[in-house]
Amino acid sequence: MISLTSFSKHFKLISYNPYFCLTVVKDIRYFILFILLTIFSIVFAQIPQEEKKLVRIAKEVWVGATLHSNGFGFNFNQSKFRTYKIKSLLNVELLSMKHDKEYKIFGYPDENAKKYVYGKLNSLYVARVGFGRKKVIIEKLREKGLQFAINWSSGASFGFVKPVYLEVFKYDLSDNPIGVSLEKYDPDVHSFYDIFGRGRWSAGLPETSINPGGYFKAGMEFDYSTEREIINSLEIGMAIDVFLLPIKLMVENNRQNIFPTMYINFSIGNKFY
Repeated sequence: MISLTSFSKHFKLISYNPYFCLTVVKDIRYFILFILLTIFSIVFAQIPQEEKKLVRIAKEVWVGATLHSNGFGFNFNQSKFRTYKIKSLLNVELLSMKHDKEYKIFGYPDENAKKYVYGKLNSLYVARVGFGRKKVIIEKLREKGLQFAINWSSGASFGFVKPVYLEVFKYDLSDNPIGVSLEKYDPDVHSFYDIFGRGRWSAGLPETSINPGGYFKAGMEFDYSTEREIINSLEIGMAIDVFLLPIKLMVENNRQNIFPTMYINFSIGNKFY
C-alpha cells in the first residue's frame, strides 16, 4: 500500500513539472483530474484539531458559475439540514449547450465581420430544476482546511432550441453583392460564400421551441472558506441531460437527445443557523 507521505512526494514532483502542467490544461478532462489531485493532497495533509461544540447550520444558500465540456452556465442552490452530515438539496441551473464539433470562422470575404459557426442550425440552452442530497464526507479539521462533500440531484430539464440567423449577402441580377440581409440559416440556400457573419442573438427568439426532459448530476464539492458562515467552494463532477425529442444542432451531425457533460463549478454563499 502506498503511504500518504509517498503520495505527496510523487505529487510534488509532478506538480512542479512545467511540461506536465501545460499538457494537462489542454483538455478540460485532464484539467479536472489535475485539480482533484491537488485538492486531495491538501485534504489529507490537514492536521486534526480539538473538536468544538458549534451551533448547527440549518440552511445553506449559494450561487455559482459553471464551466462544462460543452458550454457554461449559472446556478442557484439551497440545502437544508436533515441529519448530521446529510442535507436536502434544491438545484436550479441555466446553461448553454454546444455541439463538440462547433468551430467559429470569419465570414467571406471580410474578416471584420462577426465570427459564426458554419453548419450550425440551432442553438441549445438548458434549464434544470431538481432536488437531491448533499453528504459531508470530510469536515474541516483545522481553521483553514477543506470540507469535502458529495452532491447529487435529478429533476426536470428543459431544452430551449433557437434557430440560427446569419447575415448573408444579397446580389443583383449580375451577381454583384448589393447588401447584407438577416436570414435564418438554410444549408440548401446559403453556401460558405454567401455568408457575411452571424446575426444578432435575439434573432430567432420568437421561433424558439421547448423540448422537455430530465437530468442527473453528481459532483465532489470542496469548501475552502476560512469562515464557518461563508461558502467558497469548488465542485467537479458529471451531468447528463436526456430530452424527449432528438435535437439537431449541426448540419453534418445526427440528431441527439442525450447530452453528457463534465463540469467545474465555482460558488459563493452563506450558511444560516
